[in-house]
Amino acid sequence: MHLSLQFCSRESNTLRLPFVNLHLFQALLYKLLPPERAAFLHNEGYRVDGRPMKLFAMSWPLSATRPRESKGKNEYDQPIRLVVSTPIFNTLDGFVSGAFKNEDLRIGNTSVICEGVEAIPLAVTSEEVHVRTLSPITCYSQMQRNDGRKYTAYFHPSSPDFSESVHNNLVKKFRALHSESPIPEGEVEVRPLGKVWERVAKFDEKSNFPIKGWEGEFLLKGPIPLLQVGIDCGLGAKNSGGWGCVILGASRN
Repeated sequence: MHLSLQFCSRESNTLRLPFVNLHLFQALLYKLLPPERAAFLHNEGYRVDGRPMKLFAMSWPLSATRPRESKGKNEYDQPIRLVVSTPIFNTLDGFVSGAFKNEDLRIGNTSVICEGVEAIPLAVTSEEVHVRTLSPITCYSQMQRNDGRKYTAYFHPSSPDFSESVHNNLVKKFRALHSESPIPEGEVEVRPLGKVWERVAKFDEKSNFPIKGWEGEFLLKGPIPLLQVGIDCGLGAKNSGGWGCVILGASRN
């Protein structure tokens, strides 16, 4: 299930935010959740092979026009939308309830109000689906140089490593969601449709290195249950931090 959350500033007709702002929107989502659910996701998550998974994906902030640079910040026309996707009912219900009940919502230093929530159910019914990104997909591997120093190698969507990384990540998410079920047979393949754009962003100002991902439209092929996990939980890594949130269908532009 996808939720489209619509926010407006209580103080002005535009929303001015730092260039680095993904952490502000993630903090907003955690604020919507009941404290115990927020603490569980932040501190524990759903563990597979000892690694925690949040099992939700977050878009980048969306508005009718592209943000403008103004006095060292991004200025967004209102309303501003944030899309979040998850198959976990407790998380989903927490987002919805918090959006309407919480009167102390802030994006950074800006007080905001939630003006609407739209639920968007998306069911995968075919082993081949067309998706577009609401936040860039990032796939990478930690590598080691000859001198022992580690570095991050990001995979381009045209590389077989990109599809393999997406597939392996979806298998882990499937195991977290359906621990008693056998893993569906077959590989998930990801192919870019037309041009894709490289996007680079930091999660917050404390991050030492930016994250690299790709936005655009993609064709996914593979077992329906794994494709559904990708739609519900996001594709690739760092979904809860604003990467890999996708929606079915082509761009309307």
